[in-house]
Amino acid sequence: MKFYLVRHGQSEANLHRIIAGHGDYPLTDLGKEQAKSLGQEFLNKGIKFDVVYASDIVRAAETVKIICSEIGFKNIVFDKRLREGDAGVFEGKYSDDLTEEESEFLDSTIRDAKEVKVPDGESNIDMTKRMKEAFLEIIENNQENSIILIVGHGGTLYHILIRVLNLLPEKLEEWFGSCMLNIIERESAEDTWKITMFNNKKI
Repeated sequence: MKFYLVRHGQSEANLHRIIAGHGDYPLTDLGKEQAKSLGQEFLNKGIKFDVVYASDIVRAAETVKIICSEIGFKNIVFDKRLREGDAGVFEGKYSDDLTEEESEFLDSTIRDAKEVKVPDGESNIDMTKRMKEAFLEIIENNQENSIILIVGHGGTLYHILIRVLNLLPEKLEEWFGSCMLNIIERESAEDTWKITMFNNKKI
């Protein structure tokens, strides 16, 4: 089984440094080009997916639709469990407007495996639970020789690769890039998962 894990293309929230959370911010022109280029890369390399899953939030949904348009894939499965973390009261705020204390608190809710809940949002434990449930369900519902694409968010990839599979260090030196490839695979259900690409870099 092989997974291609992709963060959405650049969104308006990314461009303007807005905390997006579950908010629906569309892709920028650059984000659309990033998605189109990745789709063309899949097409040119002859990579064919058995199934495609994605977050239903606009920036991820736009990205996956563009990618699938390029490769001629139609049956996308949208799953709200693959959404970014719920940023609660911070959603829609500009990152640069947060106080140092607010920034540290918000960072702790993203990176620390604690029951620290964002007001009106969710905790890391909440997100880990839904991400693990979604990911394990995808594995269970597909054959072991499947090639699967998941298009989500930085938080989606973080929780799958770190919280669920423990394949990357807690403190990432670099965050997941827009429309960059992260690949995990295993030979059989008895084997452990291996990460073979991170942010377009072979491992």
